[in-house]
Amino acid sequence: MKVLQRRPEIYISRYDGINYLELIIRIVTGLFLILDGVHVLSHNAQLVEIFSKTMSVPFSAFLIIFVGTVHLLGGTFIVLGLLTRIAILLQIPAILLEIYYIQPPNSFFGSGEIFASSLLLIPLVFLLVKNSGKFSMDYYRMKKHQESTMDIVPEEIIDDTK
Repeated sequence: MKVLQRRPEIYISRYDGINYLELIIRIVTGLFLILDGVHVLSHNAQLVEIFSKTMSVPFSAFLIIFVGTVHLLGGTFIVLGLLTRIAILLQIPAILLEIYYIQPPNSFFGSGEIFASSLLLIPLVFLLVKNSGKFSMDYYRMKKHQESTMDIVPEEIIDDTK
């Protein structure tokens, strides 16, 4: 007689408390921001030349360097899951500035990147609400902080036999 064994349930999106869909969204969003930052910084001279006609050169150069640097550093922080909410809060105004100033419809970027930058706001808002998850440096720091504070607590507080 065969013994029926219950098959273990397999969850594709969750294993050991890690939501892989959120992890993939966070990493892809961060990588896209890194690539966008590299793209903006590598075309710095062309962008300054284009925007010197419509705004002052120091402001346009500052705007381009600000957006590129925020995308580069913020994307790296988002991929690592380090200070995710702060990085996202810096990304949202940088993306809005990028959409409004750096990528007008008549620029050499075209409208495809404006659409991509606008679409990037959706996963950023999602990650702002959900945070970085278990597979991140934020979670690791929080876990280590909780373990270190548990070592400091006096034994009479922990002992509830009295």
